[in-house]
Amino acid sequence: MGSEELNKKVAEELEHIPTGLFGQTMLRAHYNAVRRHDLGLNPALPARDTLLKAIEIVKKDKPDFLPIYDRDFFYV
Repeated sequence: MGSEELNKKVAEELEHIPTGLFGQTMLRAHYNAVRRHDLGLNPALPARDTLLKAIEIVKKDKPDFLPIYDRDFFYV
C-alpha cells in the first residue's frame, strides 16, 4: 500500500471517530498512529482491531474514558 493510499484510507476511517475532548482527541491520535503501523504490517487487518488497540492505549491513562465512534463502521 502506497503512502497516498494509506493516507486516504486512514483519513476516511478517522471520519468515523469524532473529535471531542482530550480523551477523544487522544483516541484519534493513537488510532492514526497505530493504524498506519498496522496497515504497514498487514493491509488486510480490520479497522476494528486497530480501534480496540487505540482504546486500550487511551484507557491506560484515562481508565474512565468512554470512546465515541461509529459502531456500525467498526463492527463493534
